[in-house]
Amino acid sequence: MLLLVLTLSFTLTSCKEEVDETPKEVDTTLNTSYTDELVMDVDYTGKDFLTDGVGEVTLVSCTDGDTARFSTGGDSFPVRFLGIDTPESTYRFDPWGKSASAFTCDKLTNASSIVLESNGEYTDGNGRYLAWVWYDGRLLNLELIEQAYSVAKGAAGLRYEQTIYAAEFKTQPTKRRVWGEDDPGYDYSLEGSQVTIEELVTNQTDYIGNKVVIQGIVTSSINGHPYIEKDGFGIYVYIGYERTTKLVVGNEVLIESLTLTYHPDAETGSLQLVGFVRSNIEIISEDNEVLPTTKELKNLTILDLGSFVEIEGLTVTSRFTSNNTGDHTISCEDSLGNSIDLHIQSGVSETTINNVFVIGNKINVIAPLSRYTSTYQLELSTLDGVSFID
Repeated sequence: MLLLVLTLSFTLTSCKEEVDETPKEVDTTLNTSYTDELVMDVDYTGKDFLTDGVGEVTLVSCTDGDTARFSTGGDSFPVRFLGIDTPESTYRFDPWGKSASAFTCDKLTNASSIVLESNGEYTDGNGRYLAWVWYDGRLLNLELIEQAYSVAKGAAGLRYEQTIYAAEFKTQPTKRRVWGEDDPGYDYSLEGSQVTIEELVTNQTDYIGNKVVIQGIVTSSINGHPYIEKDGFGIYVYIGYERTTKLVVGNEVLIESLTLTYHPDAETGSLQLVGFVRSNIEIISEDNEVLPTTKELKNLTILDLGSFVEIEGLTVTSRFTSNNTGDHTISCEDSLGNSIDLHIQSGVSETTINNVFVIGNKINVIAPLSRYTSTYQLELSTLDGVSFID
């Protein structure tokens, strides 16, 4: 019997794909090609944004990178920009937040024309109007994305959705600004350096944007936001949505990791501290006596901003209640004709304001001092600090 054995021989060849491991360069150049090409095709002639959903407006003030206040027909209102979300620079201080805010404010302040365009819903849950913001025919919302100052957010289903997301897709790989670049103007430290309030107030430019630790006594609270004072110098602390029982008037507190900034700016507003986190506060002592410093209007300076003061002998000259916020502005003068406003929160009714602040009435006021649109203001959430002169 013959046994035939077949032997099969296979040669296996290992195939390995060659991989180019040379690092590829990423183009980090930012451009505004989408903004340059987009044309505003809405007719706003003779229209009013508040009633028609589109219209030309006037800038009242800048808030941050994606929020500003505008006016039309005498009405002032806040606007949240649609489709974007810039880093915070008000109640919190995030990397690139201040730069985004400065970019937005520069464009709006120097614009020849500003047009707001709604997209269905007029307002958000915070009472702000929602809009596409056009300046000199350019869509600012879109340009903020192309300049890597913002990410796209909430654009789905909106008019410029495709352009917004295409611009983000183009910008993200550059890894510029909000996409991964360190902000040279942001303080990345955790606690901050401890400084006196006097040092912050008298040498403001040395600390703007830096994290600090402060210690002082709470002199007053406006809707939960405290004014803190030490050795005759005061400062406002914006606590955002954080809430704590430790910021009681009379408490001496130490607070870490606060960032120094202005609201709304150094030229027309006041110094403030932001970035408050309730876990970063310690009570040093309680029930401290809080006494105001008597001041005359003619002697007020920016170094007095944030201080708890008493102004005597004021005469009521006018009163105004905002239709948007419900806040009240009471204008007053002293015997020399120097002026100051009382800014009273909406918790006080308009009826009470009209009954109490009769034109020509003379009053004394105890309150913290602030500034808005270059005008000194006394901040009040109740009328406890107001007394009337017979």
